[in-house]
Amino acid sequence: MSTAAKPKARTTKTKASALSKDRIVKAAYQLAKKDPVNALSMRKIATKLKVTPMAIYKYFEDKDELTAAVIDLHMLKSNLIPDDVDPSDWRSWIKAAFLKMWDAYNEAPSMLQYMTQAGTLGPAVLSWQNECLKVLLNAGLTPKQALTATAAMAELATGSSILMPIRKQGVEKTFPTIWQALQEGKVPELSDLNGETDIIEYPWLMMCGQAMLEDMQDSRKAFSEEIELILESLALQIKNN
Repeated sequence: MSTAAKPKARTTKTKASALSKDRIVKAAYQLAKKDPVNALSMRKIATKLKVTPMAIYKYFEDKDELTAAVIDLHMLKSNLIPDDVDPSDWRSWIKAAFLKMWDAYNEAPSMLQYMTQAGTLGPAVLSWQNECLKVLLNAGLTPKQALTATAAMAELATGSSILMPIRKQGVEKTFPTIWQALQEGKVPELSDLNGETDIIEYPWLMMCGQAMLEDMQDSRKAFSEEIELILESLALQIKNN
Protein backbone atom coordinates (compact mmCIF):
# COMPACT_ATOMS: atom_id res chain seq x y z
CA MET A 1 0.00 0.00 0.00
CA SER A 2 1.58 3.16 -1.16
CA THR A 3 1.56 6.30 0.91
CA ALA A 4 1.18 9.78 -0.47
CA ALA A 5 4.34 11.81 -0.58
CA LYS A 6 4.56 14.42 2.12
CA PRO A 7 4.27 17.95 0.80
CA LYS A 8 7.50 19.85 0.79
CA ALA A 9 7.88 22.42 3.51
CA ARG A 10 7.75 25.98 2.34
CA THR A 11 11.12 27.57 2.08
CA THR A 12 11.53 30.61 4.26
CA LYS A 13 12.44 33.88 2.71
CA THR A 14 16.09 34.69 2.81
CA LYS A 15 17.28 37.76 4.59
CA ALA A 16 18.34 39.16 1.27
CA SER A 17 14.79 38.88 -0.11
CA ALA A 18 13.52 40.71 3.02
CA LEU A 19 15.92 43.57 2.38
CA SER A 20 14.30 47.00 2.11
CA LYS A 21 15.28 50.63 1.98
CA ASP A 22 14.05 51.08 5.54
CA ARG A 23 16.13 48.17 6.86
CA ILE A 24 19.26 49.47 5.16
CA VAL A 25 18.83 52.99 6.57
CA LYS A 26 18.19 51.69 10.10
CA ALA A 27 21.25 49.43 9.97
CA ALA A 28 23.43 52.28 8.65
CA TYR A 29 22.07 54.60 11.34
CA GLN A 30 22.98 52.15 14.10
CA LEU A 31 26.50 51.84 12.71
CA ALA A 32 26.88 55.60 12.31
CA LYS A 33 26.10 56.21 15.98
CA LYS A 34 28.62 53.59 17.12
CA ASP A 35 31.44 54.10 14.61
CA PRO A 36 31.92 57.76 13.66
CA VAL A 37 34.90 57.14 11.40
CA ASN A 38 34.12 54.51 8.78
CA ALA A 39 30.57 53.50 9.65
CA LEU A 40 28.90 54.31 6.37
CA SER A 41 30.82 51.90 4.22
CA MET A 42 28.66 49.75 1.99
CA ARG A 43 30.68 46.70 3.02
CA LYS A 44 30.07 47.22 6.75
CA ILE A 45 26.38 47.82 6.24
CA ALA A 46 26.13 44.76 4.00
CA THR A 47 27.94 42.65 6.61
CA LYS A 48 25.52 43.79 9.31
CA LEU A 49 22.55 42.90 7.10
CA LYS A 50 24.20 39.67 5.86
CA VAL A 51 23.85 40.61 2.21
CA THR A 52 26.29 41.57 -0.54
CA PRO A 53 27.21 45.24 -1.05
CA MET A 54 25.65 45.08 -4.51
CA ALA A 55 22.29 44.30 -2.91
CA ILE A 56 22.34 47.72 -1.23
CA TYR A 57 22.96 49.48 -4.54
CA LYS A 58 19.58 48.20 -5.73
CA TYR A 59 18.01 50.60 -3.23
CA PHE A 60 20.51 53.46 -3.15
CA GLU A 61 22.31 54.92 -6.14
CA ASP A 62 25.42 55.75 -4.14
CA LYS A 63 26.81 56.37 -0.66
CA ASP A 64 25.79 60.04 -0.71
CA GLU A 65 22.13 59.12 -1.12
CA LEU A 66 22.35 56.64 1.75
CA THR A 67 24.16 59.21 3.92
CA ALA A 68 21.38 61.74 3.35
CA ALA A 69 18.80 59.13 4.37
CA VAL A 70 20.71 58.32 7.56
CA ILE A 71 20.97 62.00 8.53
CA ASP A 72 17.29 62.48 7.82
CA LEU A 73 16.38 59.54 10.04
CA HIS A 74 18.35 61.06 12.90
CA MET A 75 16.71 64.45 12.40
CA LEU A 76 13.29 62.79 12.24
CA LYS A 77 13.94 61.03 15.55
CA SER A 78 15.06 64.35 17.03
CA ASN A 79 11.64 66.02 16.45
CA LEU A 80 13.16 69.28 15.25
CA ILE A 81 9.85 71.13 14.88
CA PRO A 82 8.74 72.50 18.29
CA ASP A 83 5.03 71.66 18.12
CA ASP A 84 4.55 72.72 21.75
CA VAL A 85 5.46 76.37 21.02
CA ASP A 86 3.05 78.84 19.41
CA PRO A 87 4.59 79.98 16.06
CA SER A 88 3.11 83.45 16.61
CA ASP A 89 5.70 83.82 19.38
CA TRP A 90 8.37 83.74 16.71
CA ARG A 91 11.38 84.32 18.98
CA SER A 92 10.50 81.46 21.31
CA TRP A 93 9.65 79.16 18.40
CA ILE A 94 12.87 79.84 16.49
CA LYS A 95 15.01 79.51 19.61
CA ALA A 96 13.35 76.19 20.48
CA ALA A 97 13.80 74.91 16.91
CA PHE A 98 17.52 75.63 16.82
CA LEU A 99 18.08 74.29 20.31
CA LYS A 100 16.49 71.07 19.06
CA MET A 101 18.98 71.04 16.19
CA TRP A 102 21.85 71.61 18.64
CA ASP A 103 20.54 68.78 20.81
CA ALA A 104 20.38 66.49 17.77
CA TYR A 105 24.05 67.17 17.02
CA ASN A 106 25.04 66.80 20.66
CA GLU A 107 23.27 63.46 20.95
CA ALA A 108 25.09 62.00 17.95
CA PRO A 109 28.18 64.10 17.13
CA SER A 110 29.26 61.60 14.47
CA MET A 111 26.35 62.83 12.33
CA LEU A 112 28.19 66.09 11.71
CA GLN A 113 30.86 64.55 9.53
CA TYR A 114 28.26 62.67 7.52
CA MET A 115 26.42 65.90 6.77
CA THR A 116 29.42 67.05 4.74
CA GLN A 117 29.14 63.90 2.64
CA ALA A 118 25.41 64.10 1.93
CA GLY A 119 24.65 65.40 -1.54
CA THR A 120 20.97 65.98 -0.82
CA LEU A 121 18.65 66.95 2.04
CA GLY A 122 15.95 64.57 3.24
CA PRO A 123 12.28 65.41 3.95
CA ALA A 124 12.77 65.82 7.72
CA VAL A 125 15.44 68.52 7.26
CA LEU A 126 13.56 70.20 4.41
CA SER A 127 10.32 70.25 6.43
CA TRP A 128 12.13 71.79 9.40
CA GLN A 129 13.74 74.46 7.20
CA ASN A 130 10.40 75.19 5.58
CA GLU A 131 8.73 75.73 8.96
CA CYS A 132 11.57 78.00 10.15
CA LEU A 133 11.23 80.16 7.06
CA LYS A 134 7.44 80.32 7.45
CA VAL A 135 7.73 81.53 11.05
CA LEU A 136 10.31 84.18 10.18
CA LEU A 137 8.40 85.41 7.12
CA ASN A 138 5.17 85.65 9.10
CA ALA A 139 7.06 87.58 11.78
CA GLY A 140 7.86 90.28 9.22
CA LEU A 141 11.24 89.46 7.68
CA THR A 142 11.78 89.64 3.94
CA PRO A 143 12.48 86.34 2.11
CA LYS A 144 16.17 87.27 1.83
CA GLN A 145 16.40 88.14 5.52
CA ALA A 146 14.59 84.96 6.56
CA LEU A 147 16.80 82.76 4.39
CA THR A 148 20.00 84.45 5.60
CA ALA A 149 18.93 84.17 9.23
CA THR A 150 18.03 80.49 8.93
CA ALA A 151 21.35 79.69 7.28
CA ALA A 152 23.30 81.69 9.87
CA MET A 153 21.65 79.97 12.84
CA ALA A 154 21.98 76.51 11.27
CA GLU A 155 25.67 77.13 10.67
CA LEU A 156 26.02 78.42 14.23
CA ALA A 157 24.48 75.21 15.59
CA THR A 158 26.86 73.12 13.50
CA GLY A 159 29.89 75.24 14.35
CA SER A 160 29.08 75.24 18.06
CA SER A 161 28.94 71.46 18.10
CA ILE A 162 32.27 71.16 16.28
CA LEU A 163 34.22 73.95 17.97
CA MET A 164 33.26 73.59 21.63
CA PRO A 165 35.45 70.52 22.31
CA ILE A 166 38.25 72.03 20.20
CA ARG A 167 38.05 75.24 22.23
CA LYS A 168 38.39 73.29 25.46
CA GLN A 169 41.45 71.43 24.18
CA GLY A 170 42.99 74.67 22.95
CA VAL A 171 42.74 76.39 26.31
CA GLU A 172 43.97 73.30 28.16
CA LYS A 173 47.08 72.92 26.01
CA THR A 174 47.93 76.58 25.35
CA PHE A 175 47.17 78.04 28.78
CA PRO A 176 47.45 75.19 31.31
CA THR A 177 47.49 77.51 34.34
CA ILE A 178 44.29 79.20 33.23
CA TRP A 179 42.74 75.82 32.42
CA GLN A 180 43.48 74.55 35.92
CA ALA A 181 42.00 77.69 37.44
CA LEU A 182 38.87 77.40 35.32
CA GLN A 183 38.48 73.80 36.42
CA GLU A 184 38.56 75.04 40.01
CA GLY A 185 35.87 77.61 39.24
CA LYS A 186 37.98 80.75 39.37
CA VAL A 187 39.72 83.18 37.02
CA PRO A 188 43.43 83.75 37.74
CA GLU A 189 45.03 87.14 37.98
CA LEU A 190 47.96 87.95 35.72
CA SER A 191 50.25 87.98 38.77
CA ASP A 192 49.24 84.40 39.64
CA LEU A 193 50.34 82.79 36.39
CA ASN A 194 53.68 81.51 37.70
CA GLY A 195 55.78 82.47 34.73
CA GLU A 196 53.24 81.54 32.08
CA THR A 197 54.18 84.55 29.98
CA ASP A 198 52.25 83.69 26.84
CA ILE A 199 49.00 84.89 28.38
CA ILE A 200 50.45 88.38 28.89
CA GLU A 201 50.03 88.84 25.15
CA TYR A 202 46.29 88.07 25.41
CA PRO A 203 44.89 90.27 28.21
CA TRP A 204 41.44 90.46 26.62
CA LEU A 205 41.15 86.68 26.79
CA MET A 206 41.90 86.96 30.50
CA MET A 207 39.19 89.59 30.89
CA CYS A 208 36.69 87.15 29.37
CA GLY A 209 37.91 84.26 31.48
CA GLN A 210 34.76 83.95 33.57
CA ALA A 211 32.55 83.91 30.48
CA MET A 212 34.87 81.28 29.00
CA LEU A 213 34.39 79.16 32.09
CA GLU A 214 30.60 79.44 31.91
CA ASP A 215 30.59 78.48 28.24
CA MET A 216 32.70 75.41 28.89
CA GLN A 217 30.55 74.33 31.80
CA ASP A 218 27.28 74.65 29.89
CA SER A 219 27.81 74.71 26.12
CA ARG A 220 24.07 74.44 25.44
CA LYS A 221 23.47 77.63 27.43
CA ALA A 222 26.33 79.29 25.53
CA PHE A 223 24.69 78.37 22.22
CA SER A 224 21.33 79.64 23.51
CA GLU A 225 22.89 83.02 24.31
CA GLU A 226 24.51 83.16 20.87
CA ILE A 227 21.11 82.54 19.27
CA GLU A 228 19.65 85.35 21.40
CA LEU A 229 22.13 87.80 19.87
CA ILE A 230 20.90 86.88 16.38
CA LEU A 231 17.24 87.03 17.45
CA GLU A 232 17.76 90.51 18.86
CA SER A 233 19.16 91.63 15.51
CA LEU A 234 16.22 90.03 13.69
CA ALA A 235 13.76 91.85 15.97
CA LEU A 236 15.35 95.15 14.95
CA GLN A 237 15.10 94.23 11.26
CA ILE A 238 11.42 93.35 11.66
CA LYS A 239 10.81 96.68 13.38
CA ASN A 240 12.60 98.55 10.58
CA ASN A 241 10.68 96.68 7.89
